[in-house]
Amino acid sequence: MSDRGASGTPSSVRQIAAELAADFDTPVDTIEELVAGSFDELADGARIDTYIPVLTKRAVKERLRRQGPSAA
Repeated sequence: MSDRGASGTPSSVRQIAAELAADFDTPVDTIEELVAGSFDELADGARIDTYIPVLTKRAVKERLRRQGPSAA
């Protein structure tokens, strides 16, 4: 994806992390790590990247739901 900010992180990753942070009682740093990892995993070798942000958000949201309430 070409919409990278100054940190080299796609802006969609930051947006997904912000949206999920509003929905879950989990530290933002933890969510950002999960989102970045999932995004990179899905993007690695992908020939079509149109749906990577949607799939990333879905995967991280499911993972956060399985974790249950945060101990933070």
